[in-house]
Amino acid sequence: SSGINAEYGEIVRVSSLGCLGDLCKVCKYGCLNHIQEIIDVCERTLMEDQSELAKRAAIVTLANFIECQDKSLFHEQQRETLRVYRLLKKVTAMNFDKEVQRRASQALGVLSGIVREFMFPKTKIQHEVKIL
Repeated sequence: SSGINAEYGEIVRVSSLGCLGDLCKVCKYGCLNHIQEIIDVCERTLMEDQSELAKRAAIVTLANFIECQDKSLFHEQQRETLRVYRLLKKVTAMNFDKEVQRRASQALGVLSGIVREFMFPKTKIQHEVKIL
């Protein structure tokens, strides 16, 4: 009986995280009010859950959130950006399932690119020619 409940619980967690990831894609501005909760749920799942499927769903949720948000969000929400960055770094360094590590590495690359754009903006050189 407890095995069935554990399996059912895993399915519910994976499904819930999948729905949350889809919401991050579809309602990107609606998710901003819940950014702390999204990060908290994903972090707890990645660090404490025994299910590899749940961990995969959590990393996909974070990846969807990163890929679908307006890039300026990560500059405005620096504390949350740092939390996500550190979490992704931790996941890539830990002994997780290869798929989890691959997705974390991809999401980290996307986030690093976004942050790099804000830290080192491309300079534009403009030339003016005046005819007298």
